[in-house]
Amino acid sequence: MATILDVARIAGVSPATVSHAFSAKRPVSERTRARVQAAAVRAGYRPSHLAAAMVTGRTRTLGVVVPDIANPFFSELVRGAEATAMAAGYVTIVCSSELNADLEDRCVEVLTDKRVDSLLYLPGTTRRHRCLEDAALSSTPLVVIDEEMPDLPRHASIVTSDNEQGGAAAARHLAGLGHGEIGVVAGPAGLPTAEARLRGFLAALAEQGISVRPQRILRAVSYTREAGLAAGASLLARQPDITAVFCANDLIALGLMRAASGAGRTAGRDLSVAGFDDIFVAQLVSPALTTVRQPIAELGRRAAGLAIGAIEGPDSEPRREVLPVQLVVRGSTAPAIAGALGARAAPS
Repeated sequence: MATILDVARIAGVSPATVSHAFSAKRPVSERTRARVQAAAVRAGYRPSHLAAAMVTGRTRTLGVVVPDIANPFFSELVRGAEATAMAAGYVTIVCSSELNADLEDRCVEVLTDKRVDSLLYLPGTTRRHRCLEDAALSSTPLVVIDEEMPDLPRHASIVTSDNEQGGAAAARHLAGLGHGEIGVVAGPAGLPTAEARLRGFLAALAEQGISVRPQRILRAVSYTREAGLAAGASLLARQPDITAVFCANDLIALGLMRAASGAGRTAGRDLSVAGFDDIFVAQLVSPALTTVRQPIAELGRRAAGLAIGAIEGPDSEPRREVLPVQLVVRGSTAPAIAGALGARAAPS
């Protein structure tokens, strides 16, 4: 196995210079650094990141906590973060909290113990996130993605999407199709994304002169297909006259579409369904799902970029970035059927 001495001999420099070239602990000219790296390739030498971490205090790792890795939204976001991290010479360690508050805390503890250089945190529960108050994290750059919780540490950066405008876009679309009898399967109470999407949706409908009765707004217990199926079945059974439903995310919408089929309703014909996220599955179902597209991979890329910037520029200030969203119209929404009970006349 090649050693640092072999690299030094091939490069014609001292072992100390080789060490400095890899650790960046002391300045080395770019010309010398390139010669050392070329020599390392020739010798088949790979520097020990553990040894480098002991010198620099960095492990060149980003820790990522996601609520549910089975949700395509989070897996695509992680891919975006990994691409940015790898390009900058970092690797990611991903923990899935499985929508469990205790496991969320445990994930943070494990990643902290691994001495990650930064933590990318996607909250999945609404309880107070005391794990982020750990003194061990006080000097670790923190980037919170998606859920802008009210109790976050002051040093946290935020990367999220314009959830309120997304809800408004869905509302204007359904109203424009002539729907007046509208239901909502909102996200879990207390999650900022769920509240913002619902707030934007209802406000935009009000601008169109449409109100949604409280009994037509149900909460899914989680952002999952199973929760959408349960809430959707309940909503359609209690409110059979609705002609359109806005769902807080795509998985909830897919569950509701399944519930609609069981209730003798057909998405895109006598029931319009709109979701939020635009996960890849939204295009694969029949009918394809109308949804509000988030720049999912870009959320991950931006978050990783902020994290790396904070690691390498420790005096950088925390930032808040809100990315735009876009309505994508597909086959699951259609004009309200003329003469349907409670439906508004389609615009001329």
